[in-house]
Amino acid sequence: MNKRIALTGATGFVGKHLLKELLSQGHLINALTRRSQPPQDNVNWIMGDLKNKPALKELVSGVDVIINVAGLVKANSKNKFLAANATAVSTLLEQINSNKKTPHFIQISSLSAREPQISDYAFSKYQGEENLKNNSISLNWTMVRPPGIYGPEDTETLKIFKMLKWHLALFPASRHNRVSWVHVSDLVKAISLLIVNKKYFGKIINVDDGREDGYSHEEFMATASELLNIKPLKITIPKFILKVIGHINDTVGRILGYSPMVSAKKVNELCHSNWICDKKSSFKDDEYKTKFNLKDGLKQTLDWYKSNEYI
Repeated sequence: MNKRIALTGATGFVGKHLLKELLSQGHLINALTRRSQPPQDNVNWIMGDLKNKPALKELVSGVDVIINVAGLVKANSKNKFLAANATAVSTLLEQINSNKKTPHFIQISSLSAREPQISDYAFSKYQGEENLKNNSISLNWTMVRPPGIYGPEDTETLKIFKMLKWHLALFPASRHNRVSWVHVSDLVKAISLLIVNKKYFGKIINVDDGREDGYSHEEFMATASELLNIKPLKITIPKFILKVIGHINDTVGRILGYSPMVSAKKVNELCHSNWICDKKSSFKDDEYKTKFNLKDGLKQTLDWYKSNEYI
């Protein structure tokens, strides 16, 4: 059955792909945007942000499902992370008229939320989950905790390929640390499956490409290097050096008024030894199959970069 869905973050990396997937399934979308967008069939663009209560009230009015993709991945203070990743969840909840239809709320969180002590970002994603869990209107919810996400239009994976083009492979702390990955098209397919699946109400779901023990940093770099036909110089950067760089970035960011991606606390995430998804909190094999393993997914992503002249 087609649903009316409220979607935040629809103009971002994951949100763009999710919007396309939802429309392909015939759903009707209320999509929040901070900038004017061209008209699109079955999309009601609503101007505003996650602080704009009238816009959020319009966004969630009469919908069957809310999917909150929007969030902040870099900021120069804990309060800014909390405002975007936690308070915004509460503000969305406040706009729901519980006297009418109460929608299913799907929160796109992060695998880092399982380690809230590790950084301000991780804590803010965890707090956003807690705000949703403890909602006062008995709302059905599902949390999605993706690991590393890559795919066409992803600027972070592009940086890795560009680094390798310089014949450099840099590893934070240890090349043996392990991470799960998921291609963005597989992630959005998984999210769309949750829309109509009551079995996952009140659950935290990990979504990855199905690789049982994830990938070491070295495996990831080797796969990307092979696709580029490059043998890079491999350099492991000790955590204490990354910490120094992070503190310098924090200081310069405060002076110049910008938010660095590699902050001192972000280093804790980069150097963590285990960002592998918990299979006990994943879909069952007969419910969800991924399309891309890492090699095929990176090749498709690289081909997109090349065809769009990013590389």
